[in-house]
Amino acid sequence: MKKTLMLLLCSFLAGHLLLIFSWHEFSIFRYIYSLGALFIGIYYFKTYESKGLRISFILVSLVFWVLLTVVYVMIGKIPILNLEPPGLKLE
Repeated sequence: MKKTLMLLLCSFLAGHLLLIFSWHEFSIFRYIYSLGALFIGIYYFKTYESKGLRISFILVSLVFWVLLTVVYVMIGKIPILNLEPPGLKLE
């Protein structure tokens, strides 16, 4: 039970940080989000050494990234950061 909850929590955080990284304009904060996802992955890989858990971490993180992308595009922005999807502004 604890392993499943940690898998979901770490995958959700990594997927969310990767989504913000992919939406953010070029700035230093973009790379901070990327490093955050990397550090979450390193923490998870140090904590759980099973190949199955590591593969599922990567796959579930990608699933969260895609699901959150769809949800936030439907909403039109990431509510907390007020960050709009790229390509939404027509200039």
